[in-house]
Amino acid sequence: MKTITRIPVTAQIVETIKEAVKEGQFPVGEKLPAELLLCKMMNVSRSSVREALYQLQAQGYVELKPGKGAFVRSHSPDDNHEAIRQWFISSAPNLEEYMEVRFAIDPLAASLAAAKGTDKEIEELSYIHTQFIKANKEQIIPRLVSLDEQFHTQILEMTHNKLLKQISELLLKELKQYRMMSISAKKNSDNTVTEHFAVLLAIQERNKEKAQNAMMVHLNKAREGINAVIDNKKEI
Repeated sequence: MKTITRIPVTAQIVETIKEAVKEGQFPVGEKLPAELLLCKMMNVSRSSVREALYQLQAQGYVELKPGKGAFVRSHSPDDNHEAIRQWFISSAPNLEEYMEVRFAIDPLAASLAAAKGTDKEIEELSYIHTQFIKANKEQIIPRLVSLDEQFHTQILEMTHNKLLKQISELLLKELKQYRMMSISAKKNSDNTVTEHFAVLLAIQERNKEKAQNAMMVHLNKAREGINAVIDNKKEI
């Protein structure tokens, strides 16, 4: 017998909107209902709707225009790479600013996590990494995005530095969309698996300098990935 699984709310929203777009309820170029209206129509939270729109943009069905809303890009996108590329091009100035801040915060966080993280917290980080590997094999994009965020958030928790965590929270909203676009642009996340493992291993060894350097490598690869998409290289 088949295992009964619960479908995440975000996935249901994605499929509902995607079906409406495919059926032509919204012509190409037309604006979708506002987020608050979508919330009322489907009886879901605004954060779930926003996450679903990010996914639909990554899949090439909609285009999110800052301050204007979501517009139908295609009823049946064959290749979402160009949609992702255009998002990276339009977001490049902001993304570079975020990357500059991440280069200041994330290596420091990794170093502090190696020094101050508890054994239990390191076990949790290892578990998150294991789940990321599993999701990568199955290529479950929303799951990969969530676990990538959990991995970095867990490292921040392990710093036991409230100010550092507060500063990092300011980046989460934009980084969530970046993660969705970045992971969707890849054929897989094998590189991320390798990079995360290097960070995890250094933290397990309680090696502050090694953890810091491993995180720097990870961020440099992320920056290279952004440039690769903008330069129209499909594999990053």
